[in-house]
Amino acid sequence: MVLLRINFRVDPAHRAKVIRSLARVVGPSRVSAGCMSSRLYADLEDEGRLLFVEEWSDEQSLAAHLRAENTRVLLSAVEYAADPPDVRVETLADSRGLEFIAACREAARPGD
Repeated sequence: MVLLRINFRVDPAHRAKVIRSLARVVGPSRVSAGCMSSRLYADLEDEGRLLFVEEWSDEQSLAAHLRAENTRVLLSAVEYAADPPDVRVETLADSRGLEFIAACREAARPGD
């Protein structure tokens, strides 16, 4: 799995416009081949902070997506960043769920 994360702050005056622009990207991304998830998050404590996250099945699918026209909308929205955006593309080799938390909790029980 490959994660694309863009964490950035926008001036509150531009926030609504940036959110509208990114909302136009999320839907088409979700139906793109290889896209597992596309989401936009707003920070509850910092109204200007936004986090755009996409999960892709593989690097080739993400690369094809980044060459598509919708990426221009994403990049235009990020241009409104008040500070340099933190852009990360990360490859995940392993992913676990609730069973990992349960195993950790089980191991922490006293008396074992």
